[in-house]
Amino acid sequence: MQGALHNYADGKSLTCAIIFKDQVVGNISFNQIKHELKKVDLGYWLSSAFQGQGIVSKSVAQLIQIAFTELDMEKVQVAAALTINPAAVCERLGFVREGIITRAENLNGIIVDHAVYGLNRQQWLAQTSATTIS
Repeated sequence: MQGALHNYADGKSLTCAIIFKDQVVGNISFNQIKHELKKVDLGYWLSSAFQGQGIVSKSVAQLIQIAFTELDMEKVQVAAALTINPAAVCERLGFVREGIITRAENLNGIIVDHAVYGLNRQQWLAQTSATTIS
């Protein structure tokens, strides 16, 4: 917890709780805020009991907005284990799959690959404008 607070104070990361109906059900974060690249690495976790209700999509959308409007970033990137199928959330929000990183993480003793998704400011603005117009 202290590390997360220090990194937040230093502008290196941001960790938030996901609260649904007055209950902490997960977390979402900018795992890294890379000011020199104008890029954030976004990650999230949600309790399985609350999945499928749009909670992650809404949470990710809020952090995307913060990245582009408050932090003045140019790119949001998500790297997630292929076993948890990040495609649905990422593609729903306009991210583009940029590639696969093999043997990227050890999840409880199982080595998994990551799918990497990216969303840049121009893509987000175009998507936001299209949503506002329709």
